[in-house]
Amino acid sequence: MSRIFKVIFFSNLFLFFFNSIIFSKPEQIEPLKIGNLALPSSQQPGPLIGFGQNMLDKGDLQLFNYTNYLKGENKSYTEIVPSLLYGFTSDFSMYLQLPIALKYKENGYVFRGIQQSIIQFEYSFYNRTTLTELNQISVVANVALSPSPANQNIRRGVGVENFFLGFTASHMSHTWYPFISVGGIISSKEDSKTKYGNQVLYECGLSKNISYKEDTYILNWMIEFDGFYKQQNKICGVIDPNSGSNTLLLGPSIWFSSSHFSLQVGFSGVVYEKGLGNQQNKNKYFLTIDMGYKF
Repeated sequence: MSRIFKVIFFSNLFLFFFNSIIFSKPEQIEPLKIGNLALPSSQQPGPLIGFGQNMLDKGDLQLFNYTNYLKGENKSYTEIVPSLLYGFTSDFSMYLQLPIALKYKENGYVFRGIQQSIIQFEYSFYNRTTLTELNQISVVANVALSPSPANQNIRRGVGVENFFLGFTASHMSHTWYPFISVGGIISSKEDSKTKYGNQVLYECGLSKNISYKEDTYILNWMIEFDGFYKQQNKICGVIDPNSGSNTLLLGPSIWFSSSHFSLQVGFSGVVYEKGLGNQQNKNKYFLTIDMGYKF
């Protein structure tokens, strides 16, 4: 594990235990049902591309279908991600995801099929509510499980198990919802000489309420910034010179939710991308749709 990932991992671990010890659980107050808080937590706005902040009430169950389309130079990628979110408590949730590539095409290579399934847990170790706002800090951890070895996706490294650890912080008021998150993906070795690059994710966003009706609906706009840094791959003991990158995305989205249904639609353009090699196809933009239903 490189030095940068050791620093991220142990600093996040220290932050988790520090906050768990220092922050005593404050008395919770039921917020007024207006603006962003007009509906229960499962139906309140959240990141579109960013990770985490998947909190819902105890016993709540949600199904999602996340669809994204990537357009780049000599490549395109369409993916759907059926997902299930369950709240063990209002502070602890489980998120199951099954990414499926409908069509991944790059330089004449075409792939379709199931990718790494993801089991994710999130624990909100700091929650502070008032009549007008909700402040939250959470830790997110997940494991990506490999499908059949026959399904090999050169873009995502299918067949390699990954471990993710990250933290999120958010402030939800009646009108505004800013958030920030940082995390890292550590790839396991496929064998003694092959390892896909580790990754760092750094994200933030700002959302504003447009309209609402208590216990009926929430309508918001959002601007989201997402950064992804990936180290180079090592294949058969040799570093792949045309792998690894640093990519920055920026784009708007619209959020709508009712008591059981949620819909978020957004566009993210690549505002900066630096490949670590000189023969890498650049990305151009992402189109994303996320639909959910709470039972």
